[in-house]
Amino acid sequence: MKGTFTMKRTNNYLIMRDQAKTYFLNFDQQVLAARWKLPTDDQSLYVTFFGQDYRIDRKSGSVFRQETGEEAGFEEVLSIFDLLCYPKNRPQVKSEFAPVNSLDGKPASAGVSTAGTFGNYAAAFEKDTDAFCRACEALHGTRVPIGDIGYEFTVFADLKMRLKFYEADEEFPPQLTVLFHANALSYAHYETIFYIMNFQMDQIVDEINRCKI
Repeated sequence: MKGTFTMKRTNNYLIMRDQAKTYFLNFDQQVLAARWKLPTDDQSLYVTFFGQDYRIDRKSGSVFRQETGEEAGFEEVLSIFDLLCYPKNRPQVKSEFAPVNSLDGKPASAGVSTAGTFGNYAAAFEKDTDAFCRACEALHGTRVPIGDIGYEFTVFADLKMRLKFYEADEEFPPQLTVLFHANALSYAHYETIFYIMNFQMDQIVDEINRCKI
C-alpha cells in the first residue's frame, strides 16, 4: 500500500443526525419536491448532492447513498436537509462568487484561512497536484481558470462551490480558498456552509487515498 494521508475528524454526531431527520419530517414533502423539482415515489424523495444521488425515506427521514445503499453521514444529512428546507422559496442564484467568510457582506480577508484544518488540506493537495486534479474530476468537478488550480462543483440545484488553490513558492505556503455563489446564505445557514465544505474536501482526500492503494 502506498503512503496515504488522513484528515478525518471525530464523527460522533448521531444525535444531531437524528434531530435533522425530525426537522425534515415536519415539512410538507410535496412542497419541497415541487420547489426543487425532485423525483419522488410513495416511499422516497431523490436528491443530488455534489453530483451524487441520494434517497430520503419519507417515513423515517433516513438518507441513503444510492450508489452503495449506505446511510449518509452527519455532514451529508445536515447539509441536504438544510438545503432542502431552509429557503422559504427557491432562491435566484447570483452569478458572482465570494470567499466563504465574506458571504452576503460578512467581513473577511481573502478567503478561508489556511491555518489549522484548511492549511492541512492545502498541504495535502500540494503533495500531489495531479492526484488532486484527478480526484476533483472523479467527484464531478469542472476545471475553472482561477488560482494555479481551480475546480467548480455543483453542490445542490444551482448552488456551486469553487476551490481556488495556489501552490507553494519561495515566500508562501500553499494556499486554499473556498468560494460559493455570493448569496449562498439564501440556501443554507452559515454553519451548514462549513459542513458542505468539509464534506467535499474529505471526499477529495478519500478519493486521493483510494487511488494510492
